[in-house]
Amino acid sequence: MSPTPTPSSGASNAARRPLAPRWLVVLHRYLGVSLGALMLLWCLSGIVMLFVHYPEVAQEDRLAALPAINWSRCCNFGDVVAPPVHIETASVEDLAGVPALRLQTAGGDRHVIDLSTGRAIHDIPAEAARLIATGHANFSGDSRATAIQRDQWTVTGYFNKHRPLWRVRLADGRGTDIYVSRRSGEVVQRTTSASRVLNWLGAIPHWLYPAILRQNTALWAQVVIWTSLIGVFLIVTGLYLGVLAWRPFRDARLSPYRGLMNWHHLTGLATGLLTLTWVASGLVSMNPWGLLESPPDSAEARLRGEAPTFADVQSALADLARANPSAAHVEIARLQGHLFLVNAEERFDAVVRPAPLTGSELAAAGRSMGPVVSQGMIEVEDAYYFSHHEKVRLPAWRVITKTGSRYYLDPSTGRLLASFDAPAKAYRWLHLGLHRLDVVPGLRAGPAWTAAMVILLAAVSFGVGTGVWLAWRRAVNDVRGLRGAARPR
Repeated sequence: MSPTPTPSSGASNAARRPLAPRWLVVLHRYLGVSLGALMLLWCLSGIVMLFVHYPEVAQEDRLAALPAINWSRCCNFGDVVAPPVHIETASVEDLAGVPALRLQTAGGDRHVIDLSTGRAIHDIPAEAARLIATGHANFSGDSRATAIQRDQWTVTGYFNKHRPLWRVRLADGRGTDIYVSRRSGEVVQRTTSASRVLNWLGAIPHWLYPAILRQNTALWAQVVIWTSLIGVFLIVTGLYLGVLAWRPFRDARLSPYRGLMNWHHLTGLATGLLTLTWVASGLVSMNPWGLLESPPDSAEARLRGEAPTFADVQSALADLARANPSAAHVEIARLQGHLFLVNAEERFDAVVRPAPLTGSELAAAGRSMGPVVSQGMIEVEDAYYFSHHEKVRLPAWRVITKTGSRYYLDPSTGRLLASFDAPAKAYRWLHLGLHRLDVVPGLRAGPAWTAAMVILLAAVSFGVGTGVWLAWRRAVNDVRGLRGAARPR
C-alpha cells in the first residue's frame, strides 16, 4: 500500500505529504508480487484444510482393523539368538496370519519376532504386505505391491523408523494406496485418489510440503522460517503504509484511493493484524532456533519405572498363550516398574488377571512425575488438553506439579497421554491458540468455528489478493517503462 498514488479530489488532499520513504513503498510492492502470492496460497489452502486433513492412519484405526491373534501358534523363542535388552515397549498382534512380537529398546532399535518360529523378521515379503493391506481395508479384490523408500505421502521423518515400505494399490476403483512397513509389517499410511488431489490444494501448499523440498528437513525448515519472517515484514510494512495513507483526521473519506486500491487499503487495515497473527504463529510452529524447545523430561521414565527384561516378556507371553484371550493387539507395559498387560484398553496383571487401577495407584503414579500441587480425575477438556481434529481421551487423570508442568494419564492403564511444560504451554498459546483461534472454550472446533474461519480466511484472501494484483500490475508497468527508456532514440 503506497501513500503517494493520485488521491481523491478535495482541498484537504493538497496538504498531504508522503511520510514513507520511496524505497519502502517499492520494497513492499515487489514483495507483494512474490511473497504476497505465497501468502494468498497459504490463505486459500487454509480454507481447504478446514475440510480436508492430511492422510494418516491413526493407531486406533490400525488396531481396529487387525484380525484376532491365533494364540495356538504362540510362543516359540527357540531361534532368538541375541535377545534385545533395555526393552521400552512390547506388543503382540497378528502379522499375515502368525502372532508377532514387536519390541522397541530404549535406544530406539525395533525388533519383530515371529512367535510361531522364534525367528526375527527383517523384511516383509510382497505377498505378506498385500495380505496385510487388503485385511486392513477389508478388501478381497486384486492388489499390487510396489517397493518404495519414500514418496509424497511418506516423506516426513515420522516414517523413517518404518522404511523401506511397500505401497499396495487396491483395485477398488478409488485409487487406494496402503503403505506397509517392510521392517515391521505395520500399516503406516493410507491415501486415495481424492485425498491425494485435495491435499495438493490444501496441506501440501500450506505447509510447503512438495516431496522434493520436504525430504530435506533442514532445508525445508529454513525455507518455511525465512518465508514466514519476510511475510511478517511484508505485513508490518503494509500496515505502516496503510495507516499513514489513512489519516482520517485529515480527510472526510476513509481512504484517499479509488477503485481496487481503495478496497486493498481498507481490507488491509481491517485484516492486517489477523494476517500478521496467522503468519507469525505459523513461524512459531517451526520453533525457530529452538525458541520453544522443551528440555529433556524424565517424568515418563519415572512413571514407567524399571524396564522389563526379555525373560519378563517371555513369561507374560506364555501366560497369555495359556489364557488364550480374544485379542487383536496386546501391549506388554509397565507402571512404576510393575509389568501389566493391556487388551482393548482393559488392564490385566502379568498373569492375565483383571487389574484395574485404583485412585490410590493413580495418585502414586502422579507423585512420580514430581512435587505435586494438585491431581485428580477430569471429565471435561481444559485449556491445554482438548480435542480439535482428533478427540482426546476422557476421563483423564490430571497432574499439575510445582514447576507448572501438566501431565495427563489414562486412568485405565496409567499411560501418559499428554504433557505440557513451560515451552509446550507457550507453544499452545502462541501457535495453536493464535493460528487456529481456539482460545475460546466451546469454539475450538465444530461448525461455528469452521464458519468463522472460512469468513476470516476469505477476508484476508481478498486483502492479500488485491495487493498481489495491484503490485503485479504496477511491476509490469515499471518494467515496460524501463524497457522504453532503454530503447535507442
